[in-house]
Amino acid sequence: MDDKKQEANATNQTGEGGVVAPPVAADKRSFGKRYAFPMILFGLCIILAAFLLWSNSKDETKLADQGEAADFTYQDIDGNSVTLSDSDGKVRLVYFFFSNCPDVCPPTTFMMSQVQDMLKADGDFGTKAEFLSITIDPVRDTPEALRTFGDKFNADYSGWKFLRGDEAETAKLAEKYQLAVVKDEEGNFGHSNLIVVVDKKGRIRDFISPESNGSPSDVSADELYKEIKSLM
Repeated sequence: MDDKKQEANATNQTGEGGVVAPPVAADKRSFGKRYAFPMILFGLCIILAAFLLWSNSKDETKLADQGEAADFTYQDIDGNSVTLSDSDGKVRLVYFFFSNCPDVCPPTTFMMSQVQDMLKADGDFGTKAEFLSITIDPVRDTPEALRTFGDKFNADYSGWKFLRGDEAETAKLAEKYQLAVVKDEEGNFGHSNLIVVVDKKGRIRDFISPESNGSPSDVSADELYKEIKSLM
């Protein structure tokens, strides 16, 4: 019996041509050492995939470029000329309104005043962000009337300009901002109650429907503040 075992062992250790093959040593490395590199590579793939998903999600939530904001030059309540392009480098809110508005203009202006106060608390108002409220009724909205209206909402005129110009030209300017301005035979005005967000390069990035419009898609003061900050 012992002789047969020895012959079997000799046969197992002999390769082709009678060459004795060395015994195969068992791989005694730990699981971690054997698979460390594949595990690291797999981990890097997961991280890369997560980054790509995050990047795509971030791009989808970015505000789209909706075209160049038409330039303009109007007079503020102190008689100074204010040109949109002169404030490039700041995020701007452009709002067409009139002080005798019986419904949406006052609450929308109040919401803008809330955003103003948030930006002032950060030290960004007037330096990194500016508001431009343009009247569509310059006949009644004299500089004095505009100041009275602005004072009601504690407007900081260092960063919030109340502007007036030619009535017909202002209506055409509103059209360039994709907004409607109408005037009936009795002299009553109507307009699209939207705030236009213009970025630092003079590009339109959003049209804000304020809470005063009463729509489910309306934007709050907090949301508008965050949007402005995202463009700084």
